[in-house]
Amino acid sequence: MRKNATAALTQNEETAEELVGILTAISVVSKRLAKKLAALEKLPDEGRDKTDGTAETAAAHAD
Repeated sequence: MRKNATAALTQNEETAEELVGILTAISVVSKRLAKKLAALEKLPDEGRDKTDGTAETAAAHAD
């Protein structure tokens, strides 16, 4: 009985460590995305499509 409890506790600890790692990775990615979005907001409005906020280039419209 003691072995089962110890095994379950070890498995719970491993699961908790894995979740911490996953949540940390999500946090890092979220921080990077937030920085990129903040940088995009600081760009001048010239050359930006007002409907979806994506930057347009002159080459994209050249035929």
